[in-house]
Amino acid sequence: MKRFLVGFLTGAVFLPLAAIAVAWLGLVDVRADAAITPWFAAWLSSSVHRSVIRQAAAVNSQAPAAKAEIIAGGKLYVNDCAGCHGAGLKGGGIGPALYGIEHKLSNDAIAGFIRNPRAPMPNFGFTEAQISDIVAYLGSLDGGLGNTMPVVTFSPAAPVDQATISVTFPGTPPTNVRVLPVMHMGTSTHHTAQVQLQPSPTDPHTFTGRIEFSMGGPWTVQIEYDGHELDVPLSVGS
Repeated sequence: MKRFLVGFLTGAVFLPLAAIAVAWLGLVDVRADAAITPWFAAWLSSSVHRSVIRQAAAVNSQAPAAKAEIIAGGKLYVNDCAGCHGAGLKGGGIGPALYGIEHKLSNDAIAGFIRNPRAPMPNFGFTEAQISDIVAYLGSLDGGLGNTMPVVTFSPAAPVDQATISVTFPGTPPTNVRVLPVMHMGTSTHHTAQVQLQPSPTDPHTFTGRIEFSMGGPWTVQIEYDGHELDVPLSVGS
């Protein structure tokens, strides 16, 4: 028994030290055709598997939403939510401001509030797909979770016939920014004049311009910049 304990303790101390020494001295055979021993393959598989399980909870799963989801969510917001939360998500007197909410709550938490609303918010009976679309839209207007998307604002937030649009870009600003207000009416499409935005004299990352609307209703402001496109739904009064 004594020999067994001595041997066990020696192995428990020696093996980790040997593994550290091999790694430190660079003695692992890294050739592409090097054979992998069964014990090393089993250890590597187990290590990776348990590492994935342990670290999965810390991985940010809020991937950027698809363009179609953002547009669909914006239409739902304009039709059902803007009356209480405001056309620009800055609050409408009844509902709280939602602009930038993705920096405060997770996607799951936002979806939970929509799925199980608290008074005075009504339950609109949105489907899970619609809830996902609304969450995507709410998280797209303030730079997104990673602040990698353009930030779009309108003044006034609820325009009637005109509005000043400001688009702030993260990182290197684009060289060309154009906007086109569009209204979809059944199978037909109506739009006003396309506007070339100009860089702000105080901030080269921000482009501004004046856009016009010919009637009230749900509009989509199409923003084109250096080969990219961003569609922002906007409720226009009459």
